Amino acid sequence: MADRFRERGGVRPSVETQWPNVRVFAHLGPDTVTLYIDSSGEPLFKRGWREDKGEAPLKETLAAAMIAASGWDAATPLYDPCCGSGTIAIEAAQVACNIAPGILRRFGFERLRPHTAGDWQALKEEARAAQRPPTAPVFGSDVAFRMVDFAQRNAERAGVAHAVQLRGGDALQRNPPVEGGGVMLLNPPYGERIEAGGIAGPGRGGREQAQMEQAGDFFTQLAAHWKRNYAGWTAWVLSPDAKLPTRMRLKESRRVPMWNGPIECRLFRFDMVAGSARAPRDAAGS
Repeated sequence: MADRFRERGGVRPSVETQWPNVRVFAHLGPDTVTLYIDSSGEPLFKRGWREDKGEAPLKETLAAAMIAASGWDAATPLYDPCCGSGTIAIEAAQVACNIAPGILRRFGFERLRPHTAGDWQALKEEARAAQRPPTAPVFGSDVAFRMVDFAQRNAERAGVAHAVQLRGGDALQRNPPVEGGGVMLLNPPYGERIEAGGIAGPGRGGREQAQMEQAGDFFTQLAAHWKRNYAGWTAWVLSPDAKLPTRMRLKESRRVPMWNGPIECRLFRFDMVAGSARAPRDAAGS
């Protein structure tokens, strides 16, 4: 390839290994080599706003998929009580503001010679003109105030600091941010996700089991808290634990298969209703 450039242009191109203008990938098969020009650049899940993050953060594209799968229409409140660095809440706020995903970032194709900058700029201006004030309130909270600070800075970079309200607080204690119900969407931390992010060391099996059992206690308490305080809300929880509904002592109304990196998960839907679903004995016997 370098010789080809030299033959056509008279100069051998320099190769920047860290931040190349254009990336070319080679796929080596049994008999052939296929060359691919990377038109994306940075991975597409990187929207261009997240610089502050915690351990094993949720990818922005997965957060967007969770929002889409939940059917949230940006017309009702949305709340993430385990918001971490704010990925779900910020993605939801951008939906509510009709902000095009990735509008803050650069793409690999912008450095290719056939690229027409004027047309691309016109598309971006059209997208910016379509932005609007938020159509629904978005809330996020986290037990770690450090993560709330991260989320706030990320929201500012994403252009939605005005559209999302972030607070500190334990998910087991916080009451609904608004009256009248809404949608909760959360990706609570679990041991396997942290290990997949490269945080944990050896001894994965036993520690993972202990973490899952400890998480079971958390989810049992969380479900009890929701039953007492979140009547009228719909909760969507992403988890790799197929027995999560049993641990929470709730009946899911839907489960959506999803992959969090290499981890197979389910997005469970739980509908919070006021009081018990069972009829009183005396009423049943009358």
